[in-house]
Order: sequence, then structure tokens, then C-alpha cells
Amino acid sequence: MTKYLITPSLLNSYQYYINDEFKSPADSRADFLKTLSRERFEPNEAMQKGIELEDTIKEISSSDFDYRSFCDSLPENNIDQQDLTMLHLVDIVKGGLWQQTCKKDLQIGNQEFLLYGKMDVIKRDTIYDIKYTRNYELGKFLDSAQHLIYLYCTGLPKFQYLISDGEDYWIEDYHNHINIENEIKSKISDFLSYLENDKEAKELFKTKWESK
Repeated sequence: MTKYLITPSLLNSYQYYINDEFKSPADSRADFLKTLSRERFEPNEAMQKGIELEDTIKEISSSDFDYRSFCDSLPENNIDQQDLTMLHLVDIVKGGLWQQTCKKDLQIGNQEFLLYGKMDVIKRDTIYDIKYTRNYELGKFLDSAQHLIYLYCTGLPKFQYLISDGEDYWIEDYHNHINIENEIKSKISDFLSYLENDKEAKELFKTKWESK
């Protein structure tokens, strides 16, 4: 039987598409189909800022450069909010393992799936994911499949989103729990149910997301 790959980006793209309130339906569908087709596309401005934020934190935290001592050496009036935000984020992830993959088989009915993801940082018992956003509201990533899949695949107890707009930062905490498998199955089942009424999307999933 064919096994299909399921990633956080796939489920989140679907969820964003059906819940989108801000972009035009045509643009939302185009983004959804791009994800399904697994084609490479240029990151938008927000995505690029997120990449740059993650790269900067990784570079500083993985080097011998003592960022905290550097900040402490600055005159008090020369330390801005951006410096403090970077200092806190570097402190949180310093010493962690970057870009670790996780995967786990999951069966729903007679269909087999392979859950797969690449984690920003693992440090001790916690998975960290770095996010950039222009506008933050409490619980922004509550419905994301990312923390569910990563916690389920690794068995680790804690997950934190480290979220920044470049000036300030926020943390969202999530924890492993007994019903996490059922939550993931529910998200996948919703996605599969949708595909039954979208021939184009279903064909892309069947041809592009077969697990190797």
C-alpha cells in the first residue's frame, strides 16, 4: 500500500487556505497548490525576515562570540530593544542542536502515513521553533500542526515557539499529552476529507506526496 508523507507545512498550508480571511481566494488557492506541488518558490518579505532572524540567532549562538558580554560592555544608553531581544533569544537556544529531523509512522484506518519535520533547535527536553511576525496576537500558533507533529515524533515533553517582530519577542509554550496522536489524526482526516471534493488538489497530493 502507498504511504504518504505528512509535514507541518502541508497541514498548515491547508488550514491557512480554508481559514484565510485576508487574501483573495485566488491567491490563497495558488499558495496552497504551490505547497501541494512541492515546487520551489521565492520567499516573501515576511518569510525572508524569518530566515534572516533564524540564521542570525544560529550564527551567534553557535559561535564562540560571547554576545552577553558584548551587550554588557555597551554603555547603557547604547543598548536598544533589538539588542535585548536578540540576547534573550540567543541565551535560550545556545548549546542546543540545530536542524534535527524527526519522523514517525502513523496509520489512519487502512492508510499509512509518514510524519516528517525538521526542527530548528532541540535543547535538553524542549523543542524550539523560531518565528518572525509583523503582528503578534496571543495564541497565534495554537492551531498549528507543527508542535503536535514534533512532540509526537520525538516524545519530548515541551515545545516553545520563539516569536519576534525584530524589536520584541514572545514565547508560546506547548506540551506533550495523551491525546496528541488523536489531534494529529483529526487534522489529517480533515485534510483528506477536503481532498475528496477537490480533484486538482487530490491529484497533486497523490502524485507529489508519496513517501519514498
